[in-house]
Amino acid sequence: MRRFLGRFPSTLTSVKEARDWLWQRLDLARVPRAARHDALLILSEIATNALLHAPTGRSGGAFLVSVFMYANCLRVAVRTTDGPALPRLEVVPADPYAEHGRGLFLVNSLATTWGVERTRSGPSVYFILEWDQPRELAAPSPNPIHAGAQR
Repeated sequence: MRRFLGRFPSTLTSVKEARDWLWQRLDLARVPRAARHDALLILSEIATNALLHAPTGRSGGAFLVSVFMYANCLRVAVRTTDGPALPRLEVVPADPYAEHGRGLFLVNSLATTWGVERTRSGPSVYFILEWDQPRELAAPSPNPIHAGAQR
């Protein structure tokens, strides 16, 4: 397991910084490309929602991104430092002509699971992505020459 924690200023321009930060870590961990792209899209949606719906007016606010990586799974959580209010998230169909409103629909479609959790430091929104383990990273099959010698 690998764990990473990033802190970004509470500005919408920081969402790109958070995506770039996550991409570097997922790339180094050799997370499959499709899962990387899904994770970046979901992070963008969750971080943007956190910034748009967090209490405003506090200087020095930030949002935190925590990442836990496993062999074929990752868990990402986003939390703002702007208050203890538990966000109310609801997936609703968007008007086809609306400019906004599809974020949680995308999250719900791409993530293996997602939700809101209470932590000691306040509420966060998390998502989990799972993928099939690539063949080259799968456990090697036993060598037939040595397998017969163990009788």
